[in-house]
Amino acid sequence: MMYRPGYTPTLEERVEWHLEDGTDTLYVCPDAWALRHRFINRETGEVRRARCDRWTCLYCGPRKVDMWRQVIAEAEPTLHIVLTKAGNTMEEAARALTTWVQALRRGSKGRGRGHVGARPAFHIEYLGVSEEHKNFEENGFHWHLLVKGADFIPHEHLVACWKSATKGRASVVWVSAINNTRAIGYVTKYLTKDVTRERKGQKTVVREGLILRVGEDGQLVEDREQVEALVESKARRIRYSRGFFPETTRAIRARLFTRSEENGDAAVEEQGDGTLWPELEGNGVGGDENGGVSEEPQVSEWKLEEVAEFTRELEVYRERRRRALTEAIRERDGNGRYVSRRVLTLWEYQRSQLRLAG
Repeated sequence: MMYRPGYTPTLEERVEWHLEDGTDTLYVCPDAWALRHRFINRETGEVRRARCDRWTCLYCGPRKVDMWRQVIAEAEPTLHIVLTKAGNTMEEAARALTTWVQALRRGSKGRGRGHVGARPAFHIEYLGVSEEHKNFEENGFHWHLLVKGADFIPHEHLVACWKSATKGRASVVWVSAINNTRAIGYVTKYLTKDVTRERKGQKTVVREGLILRVGEDGQLVEDREQVEALVESKARRIRYSRGFFPETTRAIRARLFTRSEENGDAAVEEQGDGTLWPELEGNGVGGDENGGVSEEPQVSEWKLEEVAEFTRELEVYRERRRRALTEAIRERDGNGRYVSRRVLTLWEYQRSQLRLAG
């Protein structure tokens, strides 16, 4: 189907064009589970489409990044810091970050009567996003941090603490003041960088195995043997301290959700306890060294309902996808809404990364 200048396509033709060129993911989440579920507002009866809310989804990923950008902006950070050579696994990188923050917060009285190397304490709060270096084997991960609680920290203090935290492995630290929201966007773009790989490195674990052998008397004998195995790291790529946000991230997201221009669908994931957006604690977000981020559960005003049965039929799935896209375009035309430029930019970037990976 080709576009002809001066011709106004019908709704059905627009739907087919989007499905053919893959741009339907700008308007609806293509996940099979999302297509057969809806969220109903308990008070108003308003209906919104569900979505899978995965970072790798072309529809959900850009919107999650944009939401995080807005959430982070609420914290009003003052410094952008880059910590290099954090480690080759996320566990190692997270441990180095924790040690570095503790050293900055604790300060140092220095050595001897002259207090050589004395450092003041900086009671900072932070949000960090890890990124893998292009030469990963040599440099591993580095951290992009947004910091609040201090307008200025001497560069030599940052370097000394980082060199100590990495046991001399790394001594390069960059720091700059945040005068606008550009630095916030610079950090949040890493939320979708390399989403198709999500490399976190590997760690060595010791496992106990059971070996059966035939003994001298001809009977089976059980021997236990400990072996080392490499497994993928499970540490989280996004970490923040308790006091970084002015209120709970749930409260901020709920407020942003109610005023969002993209309120034609819902990423609300409601569990049995009515928790709102629990993925903040489960999909790549970690707390600080004091035990993580703990937020009181809130009862969501949205309830999840299944509107279609599970099926393995490909044609049924395609029809549901076509119907959802038709509804989304019709709603946008009726409300005069467009896809935001931020979401469009993130979508194009993520799609280009998926093309390169595929």
